[in-house]
Amino acid sequence: MKPIHTFVVLANEHEARFLENSGVGKGLNELSAMRLQAETRYADAPGRSQAAAGQARHGLDRSETEREQDRHAFATQVIAATEAQWAQGAYDRLVLSAPPKMLGVLRPMLKGAAGAALLADMDKDLLQETVRDLVGHFEDIVVF
Repeated sequence: MKPIHTFVVLANEHEARFLENSGVGKGLNELSAMRLQAETRYADAPGRSQAAAGQARHGLDRSETEREQDRHAFATQVIAATEAQWAQGAYDRLVLSAPPKMLGVLRPMLKGAAGAALLADMDKDLLQETVRDLVGHFEDIVVF
């Protein structure tokens, strides 16, 4: 029987880790990690609008906070790295773990073959866990 290869992505708003499992009893191996890089932000003020001719000007509400902008930008980087790794064709299934807000951003971005192979997602920040301890967190979902 051919072993099932699993790609595991752990992420939060500031960093991500990518791991793999090569079959039952093989445990997890860390492949790489990434951190949020300082990026150019959007304007710090939302702007103003003039409704009609005259003196009245109105401030606009911000559609996203800077934290939400950073979360979305980093999620885009994490998904790009995930899809690049997935495109190599070495994996059969995907497992994703992130805090609830980050998971809510990551999930809809995951499309294509990697999105179809998503076995499970977990709303926990597991980035600080050791590779050995991670196996225990996923034991109800998948056997490593």
